[in-house]
Formats: sequence, structure tokens, C-alpha cells
Amino acid sequence: MEILLEVQGMRCASCMRHVEQALLNVDGVSAAHVNLATNQASIVVDPHKTGVAELQRAIERAGYRAQPAVPAQSAAQRMADQEQAAARSWLRRFGVSLGLLIALGLLHGHAPWLPWGEHRVMSGLQLLLATFLQVYVGGPYLRGAWSRLRQRAANMDTLVALGTSTAYVAGVVGVVQGTQSLTFHDAAMILTFISLGKYLEARAKGRASQAIRRLLELSPPQAHVIRQETVRELPADQVAVDDVILVRPGDKIPLDACIVSGASDVDQAWLTGESTWVAKQPGDVIFAGTINGGGSLQARVLRCAGETVLAQMVELVRRAQESKANVQRVADRVVGWFVPGVLVVATAALLVWLLLGDVSTALTCTVAVLIVACPCALGLATPTAVLVGSGRGAEQGILIKNAQALEEAGRVDLVVLDKTGTVTLGQPQVVGVRPASGHDEHEVLFTASRVEQLSSHPWARAIVAAATARSMRGTPVDQLEVVPGKGIVGRGDNDVVLVGNRSLLEQFAVPMSDIGSPTTAPRNCGIPLADVAGHTVLYVARNGSWLGTITLCDVAAPQSAEAVAGLRRAGLDVLMLSGDRHATAMAVANQVGISQVIADVTPADKQRIVHQLQQQGRRVAMVGDGINDAPALAAANLGIALASGTGVAIESADIVLTRHDLRKVGEAILLARATLRTIRQNLAWAFLYNITLLPLAAGLIVPLAGPRILHALPALSAAAMALSSVSVVANSLWLRHKRL
Repeated sequence: MEILLEVQGMRCASCMRHVEQALLNVDGVSAAHVNLATNQASIVVDPHKTGVAELQRAIERAGYRAQPAVPAQSAAQRMADQEQAAARSWLRRFGVSLGLLIALGLLHGHAPWLPWGEHRVMSGLQLLLATFLQVYVGGPYLRGAWSRLRQRAANMDTLVALGTSTAYVAGVVGVVQGTQSLTFHDAAMILTFISLGKYLEARAKGRASQAIRRLLELSPPQAHVIRQETVRELPADQVAVDDVILVRPGDKIPLDACIVSGASDVDQAWLTGESTWVAKQPGDVIFAGTINGGGSLQARVLRCAGETVLAQMVELVRRAQESKANVQRVADRVVGWFVPGVLVVATAALLVWLLLGDVSTALTCTVAVLIVACPCALGLATPTAVLVGSGRGAEQGILIKNAQALEEAGRVDLVVLDKTGTVTLGQPQVVGVRPASGHDEHEVLFTASRVEQLSSHPWARAIVAAATARSMRGTPVDQLEVVPGKGIVGRGDNDVVLVGNRSLLEQFAVPMSDIGSPTTAPRNCGIPLADVAGHTVLYVARNGSWLGTITLCDVAAPQSAEAVAGLRRAGLDVLMLSGDRHATAMAVANQVGISQVIADVTPADKQRIVHQLQQQGRRVAMVGDGINDAPALAAANLGIALASGTGVAIESADIVLTRHDLRKVGEAILLARATLRTIRQNLAWAFLYNITLLPLAAGLIVPLAGPRILHALPALSAAAMALSSVSVVANSLWLRHKRL
């Protein structure tokens, strides 16, 4: 069982580790993942051993606050409200600290135009302003540091509280002694820069989570339910399966449902990528988040609010955003000793400068070390990039299940494509009609469609679709008889119509002396007619007279050739696997530009071939429809499933594409590469920042820049710390605008 909690009070990567460790210490918890970017904890528990209350108490004992995450239907507004509240809070603190900083600067300068010029009066006023600043602006850090101290732990709050408190106490000592070796002005600058950085960080984190928020906002929170012949407006999460809902013209559809009455056009671009509105009538399924057109619909609910296709997509994105990449696990291990290590460095700097007899430099460098070494950037490096990358993918119909999938996608060098339903449409289409002597194409197709209208076979649907496209809509026959292994027989209006293979016509003694079959099917199929695995030829006869043949085959999807070319431009090799005979597979491969083909394989063979390729050192991405390709998808380094747009929860794949468009495979791999590059850039910047600035803050900068730098060192450290977090989030946000 998985429990999702919202955690309040986390400020850095060290906080994440404290919360995770507190949760893992609870009996019955098998896994815990905490995300600093979303402030959420995902916990896998044994419900017989523990529950939400125990988990909340464990988090509270660690010094934080937790509450159950709100349902997805109301999470969008809740998320937006929290982000706005956090940004407003830090903006207020920044405004107060900036105003007090200016005031303290004027008082520190002993401005002669002030009516009071006594040194002690101004020092007392500085003490009053600095105390208010320390309590109001620095209060969250002081409270956080106290909580960590009670837990015998340390985090960012500890470093900031120690740094600002040291500056504040030194200022108090200066007031008492009548000196100003380290003033309140330094503490004010530290809090001002930190508050500005936290405000910018909150704004950036809000923008990073916009993608999942937009998904949540697709589905309206209310539904119009018809009960006892009256329409009631109810929250969508209170509507049950089999309830009948009313969807008015222009409304967003709140739940997945099947139309029972009414007809309309529906905009489902977010789900399938179709730019045109889709006609819907009784018996058709409509999906949550799509938009109804000009007709009024009544529909029976198929899935409750938490189980709709949209809810599945949101859940996949959420799981991706909470997951950790392997590179982040290295950062987590570093954070485990980072804060204690900073305290050691700060203490060493203090002792060394005291031994050198320079008390002022000792205090200044100690404060600078404590402030500059905040591990915020390390904690934000991976989750913000995953947040933005997975969100951008979701908007494009690319659902990335976890951060590990991003890493694998970034290392792939070979893409293996299933043929049927992946490279091809997976549905037979009429590619040729050949009339017998004395008849024409219209008569052959029209006659066959009258029989096939009563059948649900894929061939029947293809023939009816072809007839409809040519505006042929005849009256169906009255009776339909299936002849196993041969075809179907339709009877009506004194007609007997046969549609099937040659054996069916021979059984009914229909002469076919002038068959004269061509050697190839039409150009858009490209498969030899002699190859029965690659095409189907149906014979059509009426009242003992042979009318002609209809050729069907599974043609390549329109985007497949472009998709293969795009994969090659990305430096990837492409291989196609097929259960069809070699000639059939090669015909399709030649059509889309694939040179490597392995045919006559079973689903088990596909899994074996994937293993063989991996043993040769290849990093394999397997692309299939997620059904019979499941073993190969699971075996590959990266499994990519092309869903229908309605079955997104395909367990065997690492990435699910909600649109049947092979070009999305290349987009997914390029997006993963860009996200992985962003994660590495963020972590490199965070490590480089600390490795470079820690020794400078400890005092190395003094001989390099001269003693005059000491006065500005604490403020510069605070500015650098704020810049590090903001730069990491900003770099992640840039991922939204990168061309893939």
C-alpha cells in the first residue's frame, strides 16, 4: 500500500534525508521517497503494521509537519495556493529585511542629519531593529535549527541560524563595548539575500510544477448527475460507476463515460493529439478532460474519478516526479555528511584565525562558511529537472514513469521496433480492388460492404471504412452465416453474397476462370501478392457470379518513415522485429527506411533477441504496443509502449506514449537526454559551487583580495548561496524551452 503525505518545513537536501530516515524507522515501512521540489513523501507500507497517523507522528518527531495529500481532483488549486502563499511569505520577509537593511546602513553610517546624534542612542536603535529582523525574518531558520538540535541533527536551518546569530551576537557585543567590529548590518545583508533567493526559488518551483497542475485542471471538479430524473451538481469524486451524467455543450467532460443518448463532436486533442474534433454518438466512449462540442450528451460513468485515463496519466507523472535518479543518490550520500562537514570547516576556520590573533576575521570567516555552504542546490538539482522534464513530456503525450527511465533513455544506442501496430497501423486497410470481367470496383466494394456491416472482424471494419470513404452506404443483408476457415455468406433481397477465400467460392461452385491476379498489390502496400503472410485477398461473389477481389494489408503508419529518419539523425541504430515472414517484413522495412530486420519471431523470441543484443554491449530501447510485446519491453534497458491513448497504465514499459505516433519515440529519447544533461549540469554546479567557495569563505579569499573584503564577505556568501539555488532551478526551467 502506498501513502502520499505533504511535508511542511523542509528546506534542503539534508531535510529530505531526515524525513526519509524517520519514515524508514517506522515498523511496516518498506520504502520512502521524499521530494524537495513537490514537498511530498511517498511511503510504501504494510497496512496491517502502520497507518497514516504513525507516519505523521514519525515526521513530527523529526521536526517537520505532515498531512495526507489531497485528492488529485482538488490538488491543482491546493498546489497553486501553496506555491503562491510561499512566494508571498518570502516576498514579505524580503521587503522587511531590505527596509531594515537600509535603516541599519544609515544608522551604521552615523548620518549627521539625524536629529539624534548620540552614539548610544543610535546603537540602541540598531539593536532594536536588528532584534526584530532576527526574530521575524530569521525566525523560521531559528525554529528549524532548534528542532534539528532536539533531534541531534543539522541542516540548512542550522547553518543559517548559526551564521546570522553569530553576526547578531557580535553586534550585541559591539553595542555593549561601544565598538562595531561585526555589525548588525552584516546579519541584515545575509537575511536579505537569503530571503530574496527563497522568494525567487519559490516562484521558480511554482513554474516547474505547472505541467502537472495543467493536467489536473483539465478535469472539472464538478459533474452534473442525473438521479431520479433530476440533475444534481456533485463533486466529481463523489460520482459512482454507472451513474448517468449530463454533459452540456461546451462543458469539459468530468469522467470517463459511455454515451447513452445524444450526439456531439468532442475535442480530445490533449489525449490523442488529434487536431480535429471527433464525432461521438451512443455507444462511444468519452474521456475526462476532453471538451464537448455543440451537442448535449447523457453518458454512463465507466470509471470513478481516481481511475480515469486522465487520473492514470497524472499518477504516472507524479510517480516520475517523486522518483530518484541514480546520480541523485550520490548527492544524497554526500548530503549525509555535508552539513556536519561544514560545521567542522567553520570550527577549523574559527580556531585557525583565533590562533593567528585576528578575532574579527575569525568571526567573519566562520559566518561566511556557515552561510555559503547551504546544500539547497544539491537537494533541488534532480527533482526540479525531473519535474520539468516529465511535465513537458506529459504535455506532449510522453509519460515517463521514473527518473531511472530518463537515465536509461539517455544511454540508449539501439532502438528495436515491433512491426505490427508500431511501425504499421496494426489494422488492415483496403489497398486494392480488382474487378472480374464485366464488373467494376464500385460494384465489388459496395456488395462486400453490405455483408461486412454485420461483422465485427477487422477485415470487415476495413471494407466498411473503405466503402464509407467512397460514399457507399448500402442496406445490410438480412442474414449472416459464418463458414469457419473460409468466410461469410449473406442473404437478403433475393441475393446470396459470398465474401471469403477461394475455397468458399469453390464450395459454392462459383466459376473463376478469368481470375488473372496481378503480381503485386497497389503501391501503398508494396507486398507481393504471393506472400499470404503480408496481405489478404478476399473473393466476392453474388448469386453464383464472381465479382472480383479485395486486397487488404497492414500498411505502414504515415509518420513511420519520418520517425525512423529522426532516430538515425539522433545517432541511433534501428532494428525491426516481426512475427511475419521475411518478405513481408522487408517490404514494410524498405518502405520506412529500416535496413536491419529479424522476421519469423514469436514474443518469446523477441525477448531472447533483446538479451542477445544486450550481451553484445548494446543499450536497447524496445518499442511495442505493450500487449504481446510485454516480455521484450520488460527485458530491454528501456521499454517504450505505444498506447491507444486510452490504456496508459502499461506496466511493462518505462515510457508510455499516449498517441500512436512513432515520432514520439525520438522525442522521448531526446527529451530524456536533455533532462539528464540538465541534472548533471545542476549537480556539477552545486558541487563546484561548494568546492570552490568553501575554502574562499574560510579565509583563503583574504590574502587574495585583501582585508577590505572581510566586511562584505558574509553578505557575498549569502548572495552566492541564494544564487546557487536559483541558478539550479532556472537551469531546470530552461528545459521547457529547449529545442529537441
